[in-house]
Amino acid sequence: MAQQTGRTGVPGPEGPAGLVPLVGECLELPADAERPLIVLLGPHGAGASEAHGALMARFGTDLAPFAYLNFGSEQPLRPRYALGLIARQLERKLPRYRVSRFPRLTLGLLASDSELRDIGDLSTIPLRDQRRELHRRLGQLEDRAFQARGDYLSGFVQVAGSALGVPAGVPPVFEEMVGGAAREGARMVSGVLSRHRFAESARWYGEHRLTRGPNPWDAVIELNHWRRGSAEDEDKLERILFAAFLEDLRRNAELSFAPTSYLLLLDSCHTAYGRRFLTLLLAAREELRLAARHRGLPRPATGDPLTVVASTHRWLADWGAPSGESWGWEVRPPDGARLADWRERRPPGDGRWWYPLRLRDLTLDEVRARLSEEPRRDPSLAPFVHRFTCGLPRAVRQVLTLLDQADLPAGGGHARELWLRRLPDRTLPGASVRRRGRTLPGAGGGSVTAAQGVPPDDAEENTSLAEAALDLLLAGFDDRQRALLRTCAATPDLLTGYEVFGDGPAAQGAESPASLFGKAHAGFLLVTAREGGRLVLHPWPRRLLLWQLAARPAEWDAAHQRLSEHHAAREEPVRAMYHRLALHQINAVTAYLVRRLEEVDTPRWLAEFRTVAAAPNRIPKDKSYRDVLGPLTRGGAAEPASRLEAAVRGLLVARWLWGDPLADPERALGSTLAARLERLAEEHPRSDSLRLLNEAERYRNWIQPQTCAEEG
Repeated sequence: MAQQTGRTGVPGPEGPAGLVPLVGECLELPADAERPLIVLLGPHGAGASEAHGALMARFGTDLAPFAYLNFGSEQPLRPRYALGLIARQLERKLPRYRVSRFPRLTLGLLASDSELRDIGDLSTIPLRDQRRELHRRLGQLEDRAFQARGDYLSGFVQVAGSALGVPAGVPPVFEEMVGGAAREGARMVSGVLSRHRFAESARWYGEHRLTRGPNPWDAVIELNHWRRGSAEDEDKLERILFAAFLEDLRRNAELSFAPTSYLLLLDSCHTAYGRRFLTLLLAAREELRLAARHRGLPRPATGDPLTVVASTHRWLADWGAPSGESWGWEVRPPDGARLADWRERRPPGDGRWWYPLRLRDLTLDEVRARLSEEPRRDPSLAPFVHRFTCGLPRAVRQVLTLLDQADLPAGGGHARELWLRRLPDRTLPGASVRRRGRTLPGAGGGSVTAAQGVPPDDAEENTSLAEAALDLLLAGFDDRQRALLRTCAATPDLLTGYEVFGDGPAAQGAESPASLFGKAHAGFLLVTAREGGRLVLHPWPRRLLLWQLAARPAEWDAAHQRLSEHHAAREEPVRAMYHRLALHQINAVTAYLVRRLEEVDTPRWLAEFRTVAAAPNRIPKDKSYRDVLGPLTRGGAAEPASRLEAAVRGLLVARWLWGDPLADPERALGSTLAARLERLAEEHPRSDSLRLLNEAERYRNWIQPQTCAEEG
């Protein structure tokens, strides 16, 4: 993983280009300025955790108080527990600032604590004594918390401490900062039970629009009743606690020697409680904005000092269709993210606070940089790793973990090609997944989530790369959907696969969130093809699904046969030939390409040829291109083929194997492809020979593109 050095000189992970400067801009804003809620979008393994780690390393040491929570942890994290954990972390003392306090939030959490018996009715007590009696009862709970844990907020660590695990790749010093800030502290660290702060905080609750009357003590009692009331009461409790949290942040920022910005990092917000947390936070922020505008001031303070960077591995239902059209945001990568861009493109309505950024795959140079971090690694493998993984950050990290194994043959040659050929089946060190279990450690950091209630001894050891990667990428897909997705992977166009293998020929409901296509789209498993703009499966999960499909020969043949017939019936011969080549029907595909030489011009023929030759193959796992190139080129025909047909067949087989990184990991077939294109130019003089010769030179001097193109 590429490293950046924080302000303290401690190296940390390098985040996506553009994200760190954007957050830096937000942290430099005045405390009352409006800030975006930055949300990082991408599939599992897209680099969200690394981005959080980079922000933690860059800003969390002394620039601003920060808090990190992972809503994808094993422990479900209710929003009010999350607020307690966040406040506990933000109270960490930084050398340049005074300690931040959260008296309103802490009073609200104390009053609504499940361990506190019903406060009861204080109306029989004289008004002058109500504050004293309420203080006494809440103080008893504070005393019990002090005896058990040191202070009240630290108790939330025991309830939901598993959400504090820092992202993969972050140095241990930051893990200690997160965990230590949540564990350590002194009694009454928030000062909530001091006479002044207690009365001030209670008065704030009494003046809030959600409480019934002006008596502050009745308002605090009402919080306790809400905790034990209906779902509507629970909603009101959470809303007022979030409002108290933002109010505490604003009041802190008004003090001398206090931070004017706070950084909140939220991982895996696609979970139920993660979505709920974001909804409550934005509702509190919008309420604060509207209330400030209603005051009629010339320049109302409509913001708060909290900079939030959240991540989600699924498109949230509140945003509408995954295309983003109904939401009002055109999602872009973080490279060009700036505050000015957010302000310029900020839509009206519910989307005004969001700033969605789609995490992109690594470029070839970025993959090469990660290989160069370890002296023992061979940088010449960067093009292979990039082609194989398409640059998905977690996939790159997992492959590098395997390449670091001592049994990788050194240098090039047949032995290393065969070793790389079986890479998807190789055991990934540290990978341990369950069929559908609680959170388990995943390879290269992160976690794997499955259904609750599976006993610990159900964990599967010796997990292969393909199993470990797909288990995380397809989290949320049941066994039936995974099997269907494996079959649909026979075509890069998932919608076509869904039409053929899904719910009928029309695939009614294909775009619905519950469908296979809808879940894959919402889970960021689809990318836009470079040509045609259609949505196709991301090459990394598709490659692994095809690897598993190839291990089931009958399923492989049935899938490609049905797809070939489907496209033939629709008079789409090029796509039909793609699947016939996957069935190893090389003679039929060769005959088709020979006919097309006479029917279309050379540029179009080359485009069709590339589309057909991008088909997947099912050559044996123990063989590389060296072992199969000759037999597949010669074929089994009884009669010798014509010279033109032999030239086309040889070119087709070479291009077919060249396109598979597991068959030709170092693209050694480039010179063979060039020679066979030159031969075709000789055998078919009526073609555009110059175009064929230029194509030959392109393969002979192949330059690996920086970004991953569509795989088929």
